[in-house]
Amino acid sequence: MKLEGDVKSQGDIEIDGAVKGQVAAKSVNVLGSGSVDGSVSSDSLAVEGKVDGSVNTNDLSIAATGQIKADVVYQSIATAKGAKVEGTLKTK
Repeated sequence: MKLEGDVKSQGDIEIDGAVKGQVAAKSVNVLGSGSVDGSVSSDSLAVEGKVDGSVNTNDLSIAATGQIKADVVYQSIATAKGAKVEGTLKTK
């Protein structure tokens, strides 16, 4: 599934397709086949797929399959061996 536009939720969001736009939610999980081309703003973000754009989150978790090309602002971060990050990392 492909979605172009902004996604906002007060709850949790799982992305198992392609989203182009802004994603804002309490918790965002980008699954292995998921991708975000835009910005992500959340309390927690788990990346198994791809994020390209900007990230602002408190808790960031990047799986071994996760790829981030973004400017990232975070409070805590956990990365698995094999995770790929390209961009700037800045703590809150």
